[in-house]
Amino acid sequence: MIVKTFFFGWSMFPLSLSGPQDDAPGQLLADLERRQDDVLAQLDDLEAKLSEVLRGLNVEVAEDDLDS
Repeated sequence: MIVKTFFFGWSMFPLSLSGPQDDAPGQLLADLERRQDDVLAQLDDLEAKLSEVLRGLNVEVAEDDLDS
């Protein structure tokens, strides 16, 4: 869904530029779930990279520390 924001005085009014099929019931939830999956995958990648860097520095991190 593409949203463009216009400014009128001090107010912001989002204007949807998508078609009505994008506003179908459940579409917002599906979009949010997809975004959540993308973010979780990015976090997993970052955690793997961080672990690799820490191993290179000979730093040991307990698994419990990564979950908090």
